[in-house]
Amino acid sequence: MPCVTIRRVGLFDRVERDLIAARKRRDDLALNTLGLLKSEVVKATKEPGAASAIDDPLVIRVLRKEVKRREEAVEVYRGAGRAEAADREAKEAEILWAYLPAGLSPEQLEAEVNQVIADVKPSGPGGFGAVMKEASRRLAGRAEGGEIATVARRLLGQG
Repeated sequence: MPCVTIRRVGLFDRVERDLIAARKRRDDLALNTLGLLKSEVVKATKEPGAASAIDDPLVIRVLRKEVKRREEAVEVYRGAGRAEAADREAKEAEILWAYLPAGLSPEQLEAEVNQVIADVKPSGPGGFGAVMKEASRRLAGRAEGGEIATVARRLLGQG
């Protein structure tokens, strides 16, 4: 029986492939959005102290930043009465969201942070920092730091 190997396609490779597909179908919105994402990822590899290799955690970090930027722009445009520009930003954010891994539900996040607290056994004033360090490592790409901190503070009785 022949051996079948399924290669995991990296996130950056998927973005490049989708960029080419958008170009072929002449989808200007996707083409511009993915082109900007690609250039931001490449730019992130050239920052001081950054690894020169493009890996999924780097792409996810840039994606989160770009989605947040679009969501903030939507609010600003709507507040200024520029609905058309707000809609464009919302559509760009929607395109980018498709590349982000599924996030954790609040219940899953709480369970994960509870497990970290049980494993780390925090004590004293440095306990929160130790929990955050380990939780951020374990939940990288699945939850944002602010969400983790909020849950950790609540569970540790600091919030």
